[in-house]
Amino acid sequence: MRRARQGVDAILPGGYASSQWSDEELVDLTNEAYESMQREFRLVRRKWNMVTLNSDSAAFTREDETYTPSTSLVLGTTGEVTLPPDFAELVRIICTSNTSIRFMPAEIEGEHWQDTEQSYVDNTGNLLAGEPAGQVFYYDIVGNRTLRIIPVVSTSYDLEIDYIPMLRPLTYTNAGTVSITNAGTAITGSMTTFTDVYSAASGQRAEIIVGASDPQSNQVSVVRDYQSVSTIASATSATLALAFGGTTVTAVPYILSMAPTFPREYHRWLARLTSSLMLSKVNPDISEKYFTKFMQQFKEQINPVIRRRQSQASQVVEDADEFGMSDF
Repeated sequence: MRRARQGVDAILPGGYASSQWSDEELVDLTNEAYESMQREFRLVRRKWNMVTLNSDSAAFTREDETYTPSTSLVLGTTGEVTLPPDFAELVRIICTSNTSIRFMPAEIEGEHWQDTEQSYVDNTGNLLAGEPAGQVFYYDIVGNRTLRIIPVVSTSYDLEIDYIPMLRPLTYTNAGTVSITNAGTAITGSMTTFTDVYSAASGQRAEIIVGASDPQSNQVSVVRDYQSVSTIASATSATLALAFGGTTVTAVPYILSMAPTFPREYHRWLARLTSSLMLSKVNPDISEKYFTKFMQQFKEQINPVIRRRQSQASQVVEDADEFGMSDF
């Protein structure tokens, strides 16, 4: 946020940020830019931020819903599986209790799905013959999170899925005060609201700035790395990823903030895009121009990775071309 303010000359001589953009406005604009960057990352790096879950994974809470893989990631006689509450895109399915089973995507509206649905089950909805060892199953996602699979099974099978989750919007909290012991990892809060922030335990990142509570303050530096938070246990209890390197602090102000999950080298792009969106309050045309420009530059920044990977693959050619006999 502070780097975005600097991008539009909003830092006053004393080091404090101008109040032309409120913190609420700036958080909202940052998330707008963040969502645009996420879309590009998903297009270029399709496995970026991928999560693996199976029926042995621990239960977790997302979107105010507790998801229990031991019961939810089990293929039963209904032929339907409920996907996680943060589900965005499915990458892969395997069966951990019968590794000979294969899963292939298909559309319910397609003829192949309909033919398979009719041929593999009897009028009671059960498999016509035996257990599905070596069987190919077909799946489609209906609604928001329902995974529908055919043919219907007569028993239960444990599943494992790789999926891309929906990330929570970036936010921060500075309510109350914190205490941290030198060389310790425990963060103890007083009148704090740590659970407003999502950390590494939820597949996202969080950092803490100790000694400052105002995001516009000159105590917040854009050239420092702040310590990462690995878990947030409650509104008043959190854990650092590494031991606290500063002197012991007691009841001091702080900022506990979510951080982008992109590699750190791309954080400046988020600040640039946010700055361009801030200009919409001044001149919408200039804002759109710079946002488009910076987004194009960002695409070019991340695309060479893909081009290098593709260049390693051999070009598919006809045998005659390969051996110089195309004229025969």
